[in-house]
Amino acid sequence: QFRVIKSLCIIGHCDGIVCLCDGDNIVLCNPAIKELKLLPESCFPQLIQCGVGFGYDPKSKYYKVHRISCDGEEIYGDRLVFFPPRVEIYTLSTDSWREINNNYLETEDTFFWPDYFQMYWKGICYWVGYEQPKEFESYFDRLEDEQKKTMIFLFDTGDEVFRNILLPDSLYEPPEYRYIMRILVWNESVALFGLDSFGTFDERYGLWVLDDFDGAQSSWTRHLTFDPMAGIKSILE
Repeated sequence: QFRVIKSLCIIGHCDGIVCLCDGDNIVLCNPAIKELKLLPESCFPQLIQCGVGFGYDPKSKYYKVHRISCDGEEIYGDRLVFFPPRVEIYTLSTDSWREINNNYLETEDTFFWPDYFQMYWKGICYWVGYEQPKEFESYFDRLEDEQKKTMIFLFDTGDEVFRNILLPDSLYEPPEYRYIMRILVWNESVALFGLDSFGTFDERYGLWVLDDFDGAQSSWTRHLTFDPMAGIKSILE
């Protein structure tokens, strides 16, 4: 079947394999041996606002791609209701997708949405995302940022389960900027780089190291706080 591949962007990398995506198509690339692999089409009937993550499963010793898709929304009278996220896994050894339970991606009243895939490290894929209500009183209420709580999501490639942890307390002072949160490895520990303070004349950036986590409880230690250089508002790994 003929498939059109548009402009690919880099999603992530692991052990020299680079995962690229154009929204619908996913390609794994091994530059060392100049090999490309176009993944088969999704096992879902449709993909809406999907996010893609990539990593290695140290238990099965296989590379895996996971994709989270919003299954749509519907208006009931004045209420806007979201359908739960769906998760599918591609395993390189079987060259196929399969749907898994969307474990830990919802509570009784809210959904969790892994939004920006950040990195893979030691069997865990890290995302920045948010928690939001399952339904809104009107269509436009969904656009209000205060309805969304920024969180970090961890996907265990071996157990194939999601967990979520909170950001450092100081980062919940409004507004929250998900797009500038960056998860990285610093001195062999998971760290978070982001805005430490908000204001027109007092922007500072901080680096926090994740000391421990247990469920939604997390412990962070601030290691650095600094002013940005003129015109530079992000980092290179």
